[in-house]
Amino acid sequence: MKQAGFTLVELMVTLVLLAVISLVALPALGEMVDAQRRQDAAQQLASGIRTARTEAILRNQVVTIHSIDADWSNGWRIIADKDGKGPDDDDPVLVERAASGKVRVVGNTHLASRISFNGLGALNGLFNGTLSVCLKEKPVSRYQVVLALTGRVTIKNEEKPEALCG
Repeated sequence: MKQAGFTLVELMVTLVLLAVISLVALPALGEMVDAQRRQDAAQQLASGIRTARTEAILRNQVVTIHSIDADWSNGWRIIADKDGKGPDDDDPVLVERAASGKVRVVGNTHLASRISFNGLGALNGLFNGTLSVCLKEKPVSRYQVVLALTGRVTIKNEEKPEALCG
């Protein structure tokens, strides 16, 4: 009677092919996951800034979004800023978004650690700025969250050198 099945040689050839394909595909998959994390970080941050601006308008008071532990890579909090001077212990937290820290996010000097909006939705202070989502181990930004003086937030999707990412 004839047996149906695979021989040991056929199984070994299949395993070797799977190993070779895995070695080729895994780095590309890792880069794809990192790219998705960077895009998600930029979108979440832009959404948080828009939420802070909306809350400032709805409440007609100063609302601040600030980085956790002075690093945007760790996430951010939106607070109802009672005195308008930044985060205090008595300011209620409206939203908090913790991040894994796997994606590096840095702000220029004006947006280094916080952004405040007044009751009209405009920035508190006469400055605009950019938050850069950095590539791994390179002084390059792939996504930039750009904040205009009016409070408008846009995401730019371009690879450009960024000294803060170094």
